[in-house]
Amino acid sequence: MKLGYYPGCCMESTGQAFGKSTEKVLEALGVSLEEINDWNCCGSTPAHQADHLLSLALSARNLVQASEQGLDKITAPCAACYNHLKAAEVEFESHADEINEVLEKSHKGDVSVYNLLEVLIELVGMDKVKERVSNPLKGLKVAPFYGCLLTRPAKVTNFDHPTNPQSMDNLLEVLGADVVQWGAKTDCCGAGYSLTGTEIVLKHCGNILEEAKGVGADVIAVACPLCQLNLDTRQSEVEKELGRKLNMPVVYITELLGLSLGLPKSELALGKRLVSSKPILKKRKVI
Repeated sequence: MKLGYYPGCCMESTGQAFGKSTEKVLEALGVSLEEINDWNCCGSTPAHQADHLLSLALSARNLVQASEQGLDKITAPCAACYNHLKAAEVEFESHADEINEVLEKSHKGDVSVYNLLEVLIELVGMDKVKERVSNPLKGLKVAPFYGCLLTRPAKVTNFDHPTNPQSMDNLLEVLGADVVQWGAKTDCCGAGYSLTGTEIVLKHCGNILEEAKGVGADVIAVACPLCQLNLDTRQSEVEKELGRKLNMPVVYITELLGLSLGLPKSELALGKRLVSSKPILKKRKVI
């Protein structure tokens, strides 16, 4: 299966481990990724806040590039990128003339955008994933964290339940993990306030990390490089405020998938975290 690939800015910077593990697991599952030529930033929070048409046009340009490559399906693993590109796909019909005028192109709206969980569940299929599992994550207690952009707004994403999604839960069960039930799975980590509102970020991250610890999770699994970065790098600050250690590793779902498929851990960049997952993964005999 060939699929267009929009890596986005994070996959080539702070989210390199996510990008690397995504490419490796999809290759192992028979998915050939073709990177979109001359892709541009999706605009992220700044464009979204400044000008709605600008935000749509920036993301739509990537869809145009994909279409011109003959790609009708693309994946954007970063949840923020996915959300913006999906909005451009969904809202294109009602803003077609404006977007095409800005881009000086004639886009037909013929490209579908998938997040990583959709690719694994809908395009690859759970049966195929299950067939390939050779190293089950037995005994590893995982708290699946979707964040705020994979399932909301529902009119854009049209994927899973907006506040109680189950797709990552189901995937983790197929991988053999013990899925922890918790109420913070779709909370916002506060990434949009990383530079302008540190106190907001610490409050959001603290709530998420404390709840994961409270329900007995060994690790938090994420599908967003912004969530991973925030929950990992802010953890020491949260611990100072709480006056106690949390030591909660935050891993990418693709890393857990890669380990369950028997991929070498050297291909998954597991060590590149402030809070290492290796001790608990060794304790649970996953690595």
